[in-house]
Amino acid sequence: MRRTSLLLALLLSAAACGKDAASASSSGGASSGGSSGGASSGGSSGGSSGGSSGLPSTPDNGLLPAGSVWRTGSEWYRDISAAPVAEHSAQMIAALPRWGTTGVFQVDFSFVVLDGTGAQSITLPPGEEVDAVPMPIPDKGYVEGEYAYDACPVGDEDCHVLVLVPGANRLYEGYQMRRNGTSWEGSLAMWQLDKLYPRFNRGQGCTSADAAGLAITPGLIGYRETKAGTIAHALRLVMRNDFIRGQVGDRNFPNVAYPASHGSTAGAAATGIPYGGRLRLKASVREDDPRFKSTGAKAIIRALHTYGMILADGGNIPLMAESDRIYKDADPKQTWEGTLGPRDLEGILPTDFEVIGIPKDRPGGAAGYYSTRAEYEADLKKPLGCVNVVQP
Repeated sequence: MRRTSLLLALLLSAAACGKDAASASSSGGASSGGSSGGASSGGSSGGSSGGSSGLPSTPDNGLLPAGSVWRTGSEWYRDISAAPVAEHSAQMIAALPRWGTTGVFQVDFSFVVLDGTGAQSITLPPGEEVDAVPMPIPDKGYVEGEYAYDACPVGDEDCHVLVLVPGANRLYEGYQMRRNGTSWEGSLAMWQLDKLYPRFNRGQGCTSADAAGLAITPGLIGYRETKAGTIAHALRLVMRNDFIRGQVGDRNFPNVAYPASHGSTAGAAATGIPYGGRLRLKASVREDDPRFKSTGAKAIIRALHTYGMILADGGNIPLMAESDRIYKDADPKQTWEGTLGPRDLEGILPTDFEVIGIPKDRPGGAAGYYSTRAEYEADLKKPLGCVNVVQP
């Protein structure tokens, strides 16, 4: 949820993000995923984006380019398997009574990642807290939820458009995106994947396509990496607004933990998990548990033990996976079916996780974590207050 006004915050808190789990999870509204192949909720038009089989492959089948410095220098790739647990982890977890509205640790499949290599660029209207640069968009593709470019209901949905240009190490993440004839509306956060961002990302208090001020794409459960059996990065976590740390409407209540740099005034849990809070799956939850049968579920469990998940947005469905749509467009046999379904992790509860301390520096920088309650809370930042969007 981005730039929430007091009135909107009150409405959202009262609603408690009350759309059902078939709705999507991002804060600006529900996307329409939740089925194992990626839900087809919008236009059926569109097509493959940037290539006959999706994005160019990488050595580990991940979404980010092989040469991106983010793979070694960003929090998404930090191994936190031995990181200390925050002293008040149990209290923060206690403020999370269940996942979404149904209590299921569910996976949504709404996000389509497009290849922008060679695509023509569009120019979006000027706005606040955005990157005023051209955005390449393939002629054929999909908005989040597999909507056609001109079909996403802006206002009811977040309408993300995610475009990766691997050769240029650039990631473009648009939100509230819609094509109107020959022009586009929406807002853009651009990320340079060949550069490391400071601790405050694109600016302390500055939003992005996600409420936490983070990039979305690095935290998605990638189609090819999951098929290959290894997810080597942290996952993007979505929680109900009323379970996120905050006091409704209070711009001064600190609820942003590194690596996040932005929050929301819709949070309603004074002792809850802040934006950017990182959860690690406890060792007691094992991938050989007979409840978790699919290869995708087992890969996610390993990732949650090693890299954890980072609270990035408000909504109903906890985990986000890449849609298989562009792969299926090229080859109908290329689907999530048999690898990962939306409820394959059912049975994992909030109490199966622990909140780790806040890293004192970026990976490769100063060692250590703020793990005592006093240290942890002293490092939290206010949710809003962007002055200028900056790029490294």
